Amino acid sequence: MSRLQDRQIAAIASFDSFGKTAMAMLSVCRKQGATTTLFLLEIQGRRLSRRQLIEIQRTDAKVTIVRQDWQTLRQIRATLAELDALVLGLDGQRTRELQMLLRSEMPDGRWPLTVSAYPGILFRHQIEGMMDRSGADLLCLNSPVDLELYSHACQALGISASNAVVTGLPILWSLQPGRRGPVEKPSIVFFEQPSVPGNPLQRHYVCNRLNDLAKRWPDHTVIFKPRTSGVERTLHRRHGEMASRIEKLMRKSPNLQINYKPSLALLRQCGCAITVSSTAAMEAMALGISTRIVADLGVNETLGNHYFVASNTVRSFEAIIADPFTPIHDEAWLDSHGRCQDGRERFIEAMAQLLERGREASQPSRPSSSPGPPGWGAEPWQQYALRHGGRRMLSSAGNRSRLKTSHRGKNVMRYLRDLVLGLHWVEDFVRGR
Repeated sequence: MSRLQDRQIAAIASFDSFGKTAMAMLSVCRKQGATTTLFLLEIQGRRLSRRQLIEIQRTDAKVTIVRQDWQTLRQIRATLAELDALVLGLDGQRTRELQMLLRSEMPDGRWPLTVSAYPGILFRHQIEGMMDRSGADLLCLNSPVDLELYSHACQALGISASNAVVTGLPILWSLQPGRRGPVEKPSIVFFEQPSVPGNPLQRHYVCNRLNDLAKRWPDHTVIFKPRTSGVERTLHRRHGEMASRIEKLMRKSPNLQINYKPSLALLRQCGCAITVSSTAAMEAMALGISTRIVADLGVNETLGNHYFVASNTVRSFEAIIADPFTPIHDEAWLDSHGRCQDGRERFIEAMAQLLERGREASQPSRPSSSPGPPGWGAEPWQQYALRHGGRRMLSSAGNRSRLKTSHRGKNVMRYLRDLVLGLHWVEDFVRGR
């Protein structure tokens, strides 16, 4: 029996990783009888490349994709009102913005049931990321560890965590070890991240060690997989010089290469996957591939590799160079940190039950008149923030920042003080400015 027969379900996603996650969820819904649409809302200056779009479409070519600018979100308001459920494949700030838009544009509470998920490992601002998404009727968490943390946060606020369910990472739902045949001379792939590591010296060091790895294993191709090419866009600030450094090292190491193919395509021929903290490591482990997390730069939240400390995959480059091909990851850890064997079934069951009951039955404690869910703060604070700072103050970026007008005013006062009392012009003259 198709649990979602004749249901209208759509997803709104931004950027490639969120788009692939939303598409994985929509694909499962479509196979259960739902009519599905993916709205890829792109931000100015950060449009998806053709390669990124193809990767998203490859998940399920039968799901309709509509590309629009984020600024045109209100234009699809009528479409949203006809939906049974809406999947939010968005970063935390835009998840808040969209939920506020639904509440303001559809004050009668007729907006669709909302489902939210996170596309990768939550290694920084974990509770904040969960609270950003806490207003969703169904919050799909990646692991029991995430659920425990979310439950404790909700308990501290005196609210229910009943909207959360552990479904695992949606991108892992279709991955099973042992599905590929034997690979002769398998490759070694390093998966880059757009902003990790953040220090240029750290990035150069990693490139040099990859070159050492290529020299040690000359019969195996060592591939550097950039997160994006120079013309593509990503959610995070990216550093492009790693690829440039690898290109220079390739001149003396013929088995060192750069490859822009999709991660899964590279993993099919891969014997060892290396990264600092990329979600690609989770995909590699789910496929039974030898996986290594780089430890040379330390283990901390900034790098994100602290997430993997109990996975038995954190190794120095010396250890990686000595033995890259022996699988060493802990299967039990993987099951508790992202892989959920029955994740898609849990998702469908939770979605079907939610649609059958409807919002009023499933979330009776959330009045539509409230600016946002309790996870965003007490209602008096939310009302105060809206009156004095506008909707931006309830976004995850605005609630951590000062009002711009006040900040500019203080800068002007400091400049005038320095000019009159500090003889600012003398300092400029002495320094030759």
